Amino acid sequence: MTRRSLLWTATLVLLGLSLAGNFFLLGYAAHGLRQGSAAGGLITEIAGAYSPEVRKEFRSIRRANRPRTLAALRELRMARANLAAAQQVSPFDEVAVKEAMAAVRIATTNLQATMQDYLLTALKNVKAKPAAGS
Repeated sequence: MTRRSLLWTATLVLLGLSLAGNFFLLGYAAHGLRQGSAAGGLITEIAGAYSPEVRKEFRSIRRANRPRTLAALRELRMARANLAAAQQVSPFDEVAVKEAMAAVRIATTNLQATMQDYLLTALKNVKAKPAAGS
């Protein structure tokens, strides 16, 4: 092989690795966006049945408590990942899977309670405000 063909081959290999890395990072970013949109859908579903004032207040409270919300979401994701890992263990360990399922239930309940706390605060705040024109 000549020096020129070796250089050409190395360039093509590096280009291929670069493209593969870019596709991986793009897929990883898209996965993260899907996770965020799923949480957004949950939040929209929770507050969707309420007046625009309550929804606005709910969004404000959620923004103010973003670290708490993200911690509850992380806890749920981790519990789900642990459940997925527990069910793949060989030999199958039913006790470990049941414990992982219980952790998912606890994390789900924690997230739901957090959102309901925000909603209750939003409802109280909106009800406490005097009506416009009073």
